[in-house]
Amino acid sequence: MAASDLAATTPAPFAPVLLRCLAALLLFGVGAVHLYEYFADYYRVIPIIGDLFAANFASAVVLGLSLLAPLGSLPIVRSLPIVGRAPHALVALGGIVFLLGTIIGLIISEQASLFGFHEYGYRTTVWLALALEGAAVLVLAAFLAVEARRPRPGAGTHRRERR
Repeated sequence: MAASDLAATTPAPFAPVLLRCLAALLLFGVGAVHLYEYFADYYRVIPIIGDLFAANFASAVVLGLSLLAPLGSLPIVRSLPIVGRAPHALVALGGIVFLLGTIIGLIISEQASLFGFHEYGYRTTVWLALALEGAAVLVLAAFLAVEARRPRPGAGTHRRERR
């Protein structure tokens, strides 16, 4: 493969950073909506659910900050066998699991009861949360796809076959 072919197939280096930043902003939005619900819609007084909304806010913020942090430059992270190779990919995967769990929790509370709580109707904040969560899942999945295709240092150092 010629160098020009490799350059044409390799995503630009700013693509993963752009996707990480966009995912972080979407996660901050998810957290903000849950914090709003916690205070403005009095979810804080609902047993268990109020705590879950506060935890959702905190988790979204931690995941968003982790996506923005230079994790690869931290010596302790670099030294970890699997995590050190692609720490943001692991955070992105955790973000997808977190977001899907949040969406599933909403669906359960809408269709049945979740910890004794039943959500009635999709208000504007619920639609906003679903839109942000869905968009964040898509952006994080795109980030993982770009990360999977990106060459890693030392990836091309295998021995050549003899002819």
